[in-house]
Parts: sequence; C-alpha cells; structure tokens
Amino acid sequence: MKRLLRDYHALVERQYDGDYDAVILLVDLATAIEKAGLTERQREALTLVYFEDLSQVEAGKAMGVRQDTVSKLVKSALAKIASVYEAWARMGEGYAITTEGER
Repeated sequence: MKRLLRDYHALVERQYDGDYDAVILLVDLATAIEKAGLTERQREALTLVYFEDLSQVEAGKAMGVRQDTVSKLVKSALAKIASVYEAWARMGEGYAITTEGER
C-alpha cells in the first residue's frame, strides 16, 4: 500500500502519457480510499503526507499535532485501505492475495 501511495505522482504523470494501467490504479486507489471509512483526520494526514508530499513532521505542524500522531493516523488509514483491497481480492475482483514467498 505504501509503495502505491509513494508512486502516486508518477502514476498521475503516466496517465497523461496514455498509460491506461496507471489510470486504473489511480481509480482503484481513489475508490479504495473512499470505501475505507477513513476519519477526517486520517484522510487529512494521508493527503498531506502522500498527495502533498509533506514530511510527517510538516504534516503534524499543519494539523496542529505531533509527528507520532500523524504516523499513527497514516498507519491506521493504510490498514483500512489495505482491507478494502483484500476484500476485493477475496471477491475475485482482479486482485490476488499472495504471501511474501509467492512474489
């Protein structure tokens, strides 16, 4: 999940170069975030750190909280988003759940 979010800006660029796979990944990510049931604070922390490229310290200052709070918010948001992808995989919607050794 972190890797997908770290690559967010590259995916945005690739979609404008006609990369349809990037478009699909971005749409799926947006849908997963929407379905994840994030709190406003989780969504804000995720947005600042991954979409606006702020460090957790900078995001904490913007949110009026400490870095460790931002870290906890991001971690819980990532877990919720990952659970959406896992649910999709269990329903056979194009994603597969693999173990570390299968990759």
